[in-house]
Amino acid sequence: MENRFSKSAPLVGVLAIQGDYSAHISILRGLGAKVREVRKSEDIDDITHLIIPGGESTTIRKVAYEDGYWDKLAQFPGPVMGTCMGSILMATDIENPKSIGWGMLDITIKRNAYGRQVHSFTDYGKIALSDEPFEMIFIRAPKITRIGEDVKPIAWLGNEITGVISGNKIALTFHPELSADYIFHKHFLGLE
Repeated sequence: MENRFSKSAPLVGVLAIQGDYSAHISILRGLGAKVREVRKSEDIDDITHLIIPGGESTTIRKVAYEDGYWDKLAQFPGPVMGTCMGSILMATDIENPKSIGWGMLDITIKRNAYGRQVHSFTDYGKIALSDEPFEMIFIRAPKITRIGEDVKPIAWLGNEITGVISGNKIALTFHPELSADYIFHKHFLGLE
């Protein structure tokens, strides 16, 4: 993997409560970024970028509330990339069940929109960052059901929007860390 970020490497925090955070960490280190596992409030201090990986949003909410850093995550000003469950937490509105997310992105998202774990699947979609088809892995995936004016689609599976960006915030309903193409991680590291 190329190492173009080594001179002024971002310090990327990866929420490491559950989910496949280790795959994100491996990709980021391979790209030359410095990485810190975020497990408690002080782990957020000094990071420049934040990744919220897949997992179970109820569990993340419970742990982050109990440990006192839910609001600190919600108000993180730097670049954030949320994948699968991470995209749920970044939303303004969450459906199934109804709840409120961090509001980092003006989107409505529906949890477990494709069904249970046994309904997980892989397909190839289109992304704004490349002309090549992109492998999208959906595991108990959510669906983006509404996007606000300042939110731009950046990934699609057929006619469905599977990824969005607004400013320095990216939400993907699939797992790019399980793909062999690291284009989203590279793009994310370039955000300020």
